[in-house]
Amino acid sequence: TLRAVVDLVFERFSRWYSQRGMRKILHLLGWSWQRGRALYIKRTIEEQLRFELETRAILAEFAHTGQRCVPLAGDQTRVYLEGTVGKRWNPRGKQPRIPDRSRTKFAENIYGAEHLGTGAEVAPFSIDFQDAGASVVWFELVKAACPRGTLVIWLDSAPHLTDEEVEDYLERQSRIRVIRFPKYTPEENPKERTWQTLKEEVSHHCFHPT
Repeated sequence: TLRAVVDLVFERFSRWYSQRGMRKILHLLGWSWQRGRALYIKRTIEEQLRFELETRAILAEFAHTGQRCVPLAGDQTRVYLEGTVGKRWNPRGKQPRIPDRSRTKFAENIYGAEHLGTGAEVAPFSIDFQDAGASVVWFELVKAACPRGTLVIWLDSAPHLTDEEVEDYLERQSRIRVIRFPKYTPEENPKERTWQTLKEEVSHHCFHPT
């Protein structure tokens, strides 16, 4: 914290700065005020290597054959209708109070994919539950949105995406190739980052009665 840094500098160098002055110094040094990000200790090097080798092999195959490829990163999220509380700028003394129905946690479940060539959103799909049936419906929507070429879709290993019903469906699809991201590595998926903006717009400090 700023106070801890001010105390440390005074202890070691006998120089005192205000917290405002120390903030300026830290900015000049390229530092910023950051929130820690979870590091999943269950991730493994073997999973990461499997992912990299599989990705390289499939892309090399398409490069060699010249076959049309549609590269997509898919993911799902849950957006709560209750207000979620995040940081925001507000007048001092006027802290916003957000209605909350924490016992119910009504939510919309959203499927989506990002085209890795154009950045375009592909086949967004909202439903009450994330399950095998919803996943199959979403795959069909993706196929309809991209009628030409083979779909190479990078996905995580969520239960509703690895269910036996989904696996059987994918085995019958000649146009869909799935590559699984390494387990416990959400930062590998570009689609993950698009959900943050969505939630800030419709969930943070907002409440939707229905």
